[in-house]
Amino acid sequence: MSSASVPAPTASPWFRSPSFDVLLILCVPFFTWPLVTWANGAWGAKQMSQLILLTATGHYFATFVRAYGDRELFARFRARFLVTPVVLAATCVGCFVSGFGPQLMVIVAAWSFWHWLAQAFGFARIYDIKAGSFQARTALLDKAIVIAGFVGVATLTDGAVATFGKLALDAGISLPGPAAVQQAQAIITVAVAAIAVAYVANLMSTIARGGPWSWQKQFMHVTTIGYYWFAFTWLPNVLIAHVFYELFHDIQYFAITWITCQGRSRRPGVTSWMKAMFRPTWLAAAGFLTLMIALGGLDAWGRSVFEGAAAYDVWIGVFLTFALLHYYYDGFIWKARESALGEDLGIQHGLRAAVVPGLRHGLAWMAFFVPLAGLVVTKELLPIEERVRTLAEIAPGDFYSQSQYAMQLTRQRDLDEALRRYERAVALNPSYGTTHLNYGAALDLYGALDDARAQYEIALKCEDNEGSHLLAHGYLAVLLLVQDKPKEADEHLKQVSVMRGEHPLGRIFGMAEAMPPSASDRRERYYRAAVALAPSNRDARYLLGTFLVEQSRFAEAKPQLRAFMAMVPDYAPALFALAKAERATGETAKAKAHIDAALRAAPNFLPAKLLKKDLERR
Repeated sequence: MSSASVPAPTASPWFRSPSFDVLLILCVPFFTWPLVTWANGAWGAKQMSQLILLTATGHYFATFVRAYGDRELFARFRARFLVTPVVLAATCVGCFVSGFGPQLMVIVAAWSFWHWLAQAFGFARIYDIKAGSFQARTALLDKAIVIAGFVGVATLTDGAVATFGKLALDAGISLPGPAAVQQAQAIITVAVAAIAVAYVANLMSTIARGGPWSWQKQFMHVTTIGYYWFAFTWLPNVLIAHVFYELFHDIQYFAITWITCQGRSRRPGVTSWMKAMFRPTWLAAAGFLTLMIALGGLDAWGRSVFEGAAAYDVWIGVFLTFALLHYYYDGFIWKARESALGEDLGIQHGLRAAVVPGLRHGLAWMAFFVPLAGLVVTKELLPIEERVRTLAEIAPGDFYSQSQYAMQLTRQRDLDEALRRYERAVALNPSYGTTHLNYGAALDLYGALDDARAQYEIALKCEDNEGSHLLAHGYLAVLLLVQDKPKEADEHLKQVSVMRGEHPLGRIFGMAEAMPPSASDRRERYYRAAVALAPSNRDARYLLGTFLVEQSRFAEAKPQLRAFMAMVPDYAPALFALAKAERATGETAKAKAHIDAALRAAPNFLPAKLLKKDLERR
């Protein structure tokens, strides 16, 4: 490109001003990081993932303001703004109501990922254009470095691999094995490195030639791509990683929306409400921010109110429609090179891009509907066991995947491998209480009670996530009762009561039933712990009594069964078990009386009939 054809650089290299750009665009990570870290400590990952809806859903509002408040823009894309919401709403609500939410979500996740990437690229190009840099090679390398950065995170960090992998598996998309994933990661690593080298070489060449370049763009590449890498590599919890980057993205989006819409509202062709909303005052800015957060709050409110109800799927479908409209509209209403938007951003020599012809634009939508239809038609999900195992294998550095696989192995009674997986999960993220809790439960089941106790106590020292503290108190109480330490157990039982948790009897019965056949002594300890904890509980008496009968310990069984009969006098299986114990200890008359009572309660109870015949022969 000759020097005569290169547009002159604009007066200001900033979006608006140094202070505005530093605070709301360039240095956002430096205050969102401590803010989210503090909030995570105060509220926890689960609560933070709900609170992020305030800005994540809220910033969609800014898109709709520009789309429907700018009369010129609306007239230009009228068909899109009127038809697309109806089609997407029907699709999203229909998918969720029909049980195809996971199939839709994998496509939405891809759009969301591209949306984050596109914003990073768009902001970088704005800074370059404002500095007077219009080289096609530089623009291409900007796009390449952003794609490489974002794709690198998604494919080279175990947390992101597990997150996207789960979306794919839940939608019925099979994933390659760990060897193929590692080969792909090696290729991507080389590609990312090559693009980075080419980018730096082009920058050095531009500086050496004295060409225009934007240090703000370079700084933004570092903070945007670097923050994305930081979120998904340094932070072991993917939920918090998502919150970190989402808040960063939302604040930047608010900033550019405020600048552009304020500039647009000064010219003719906008609605009166848009003019009022973007008056150049702090009060107007606060009002706009409040409306954005209100939309996000509405989403969060509906999810909590409708959770578990049929309306929940409809609600999610509606707000997912908002998300898709936001991604879609942003693809054509934020063109930095267009004259109108360029004027709002202080960019000279903007060009008016041609509207993509309707047929071609319609065909582009096939990239959305064809994959969705294919996933819906071929909905064949792997068993949950296979999905969990696959994620653990392709993301060996993701603590959550290892923990989930360990839990699945525990259910399958492969305790040796489960414990190895839990060890890995704990090593990857020692501060996640739920992993320690589940690790302790597996050790408990394995019979390593002292080690289990240590894990439960560590869980109590970690952040209380997913009710881990309440469960840890309950599990510890049961373990201490089994170890015949009632005073220590009582302290944890009090905590369970204060926290309004479930009575630990259920835990005791569950652990007793989970014991392998060879662990009869451990099963007995659980049953005796249940009787010690709740002497008037009929299930505790019955289970201990029948267990002792099965062990041919008839004299010990009789008091337990008689205590049960005092509460439930006509339960045939208990009457039969007691009669069997009495027969074995020489109390034939009592045995006959109880077996008759059993048959009165259940005339067709075959074991009782057989025992009666045996007694009659005596």
